[in-house]
Amino acid sequence: MDVGEAVETFSVHPRIVFLHCMEVAIRLPGIFLFELWWRSRDMHFSTDLFKQSFSSYLEMDQIIEFIQVGDFDRTGAQILSYTVVLISFMFFLLPLYKLVQVYFHILSLLLFSVAHYLSSRYVQLEQNGDPDLKLENDIARVTLAVFLIPIIARMCSVPIDRLIIAHNVACFLAVLVICIYVLNKASVLLLSMRHLVRYLKAIVILQGIGGGAAILWYRLRLAEILISAWLIMFFVRVYIHLTGKGRDFGEIGAIFLASVAESTNTPLSLLALALTVSCFCKQILTIAECTVGGQRGHRQVLANGGYTGALTLTLLCAQTGVLGMRTEQKAFLLGLVLFIVVSALLQSLYEILEPQILALAANRSTNRGQHMRSVFLAIIVLVASLCASIAVTRFLPIDLWCLIIGSNCLLTALHTLSALIVYAIYRLETESMDAWGQADYVVFLCKTITCGVEVLLALNVVCFGILTSLKGHWTLTSLAVLVFYMYFSVWRRLQAGIVRVQSRRAAYSSLSRLPRVSKEALQQRRDACAICLSDILEDARITPCNHFFHSECLKKWLCVKQVCPLCYSDLCKCKIPEALEQLFLEERHNFNAPEEIEDGNSESFGTENPSEDEYFPWDVLSGSVYTIN
Repeated sequence: MDVGEAVETFSVHPRIVFLHCMEVAIRLPGIFLFELWWRSRDMHFSTDLFKQSFSSYLEMDQIIEFIQVGDFDRTGAQILSYTVVLISFMFFLLPLYKLVQVYFHILSLLLFSVAHYLSSRYVQLEQNGDPDLKLENDIARVTLAVFLIPIIARMCSVPIDRLIIAHNVACFLAVLVICIYVLNKASVLLLSMRHLVRYLKAIVILQGIGGGAAILWYRLRLAEILISAWLIMFFVRVYIHLTGKGRDFGEIGAIFLASVAESTNTPLSLLALALTVSCFCKQILTIAECTVGGQRGHRQVLANGGYTGALTLTLLCAQTGVLGMRTEQKAFLLGLVLFIVVSALLQSLYEILEPQILALAANRSTNRGQHMRSVFLAIIVLVASLCASIAVTRFLPIDLWCLIIGSNCLLTALHTLSALIVYAIYRLETESMDAWGQADYVVFLCKTITCGVEVLLALNVVCFGILTSLKGHWTLTSLAVLVFYMYFSVWRRLQAGIVRVQSRRAAYSSLSRLPRVSKEALQQRRDACAICLSDILEDARITPCNHFFHSECLKKWLCVKQVCPLCYSDLCKCKIPEALEQLFLEERHNFNAPEEIEDGNSESFGTENPSEDEYFPWDVLSGSVYTIN
């Protein structure tokens, strides 16, 4: 790319952003019109309209009865009300160039309205002013072109009390011109509607109903329009609370919740709130990913993180009926829902942070800036989780939902702290010149303690829920939540901890049955460990399938799978003595030196790493240990 192309690219991008912002801005009135219509609509109209069949409204008796006793004012108000809905949908669905034409037509109508007002004011001023006609000043000459008919009538010596007739004639002619214009454009309107139906039909045929709806959603920029509209309503309510009601910034929490509640009164504004929460969550997750420098493995979290918060907010608000509550109740419930969203957001941040910070701990090639950014983000997540748990207990009454939200925030803080400790251990091991054999054991203890604390926190929530239910404060929803929480947060975590301990014991048992290889044999073979890809110089084990690995590397592998890392042969089913006999013959043929295989009571057993007995101190094993010299 040369300089000209780069300049053209940078000049085109702001233009595109400006056009997108302008499109969102000119479509915003449709959202506000629909929101105002929904808030002030007559709920009885739909019931009266659909309680009878549609054909009954076409019968002559019904029409005559409506003409005789019908309330024309109410009917006209309903027609105008649903005309507002039509206009709001017009702002949503019209193409951009058509929408610009609509704005020009609205401007023309405003000019007609201004002309009508100025004409009526001119008649009033002439009736109340000097009866003599004076056109000596420049202002009178300019206004002569605006009030054409009344001024011409005045110049023709029409009596002052008759000027209102000239004004009415001018209004009649203006309305007549507008009607003629609308009738002439009716064919264009019908043609545009025909093109719209064809376009929608083509999209549905090619993409299906779901795909067509998604295409319209993105092309009409409905998400950006809804988010912008809700933010405008929210900041207007905040401004009213700060200036109109005289509240100060010390009540910012209450002002925030009250403004959110007052800005969410209809299903459309609830959808806008959900999209706003989704947008903010997604932006925070994207910033976090850029901070830690992750490139792979986080796309699913980024794709689903924002929508998870939006879906959680929408489902909880729909289930609790938040739209039909008073402002105080709505503010409290929305505060509870927003705390749940914050808890889910912190968990998503941890899911992005944890694999990246552990990968940085084992990598020596990364710069210190990336380490500092990742650790700083981890500290932010830790502090934010603790602050969120404290805020939940302070601003919300202690109940089952409060404890679940608080425990989730504490669990996120616990996981982040555990990840920082593991990062520090691996970082010390990576930076140190001498390998520390106990690092893996300390990491295992850290994860085991973390799992134990998780289970204890979950048990506290379950015990509180059971005590609350025994006191009579229970519902079917609370019991269902308690059962699901008990299964996923207690039983599944306890089961995962037990499986981790059993895998550790099985790995040590399998490793203790594999023989060590002497340094002389390793120097003769000059082999490399297939797990860490480094040379095997000491402390190696040999599998029955004649593969050599570092003891520590094989120990970590066996915690995951009880198979050989290379050929995937099952180490639990291999007969160690027969395999060692075959290895003995192979080594004897390769080294041309006498070799012997000793049992577990040989002196070579005493040369094992003394830390091996501390690897799993509560494990008592039986069997033979072999060493190849």
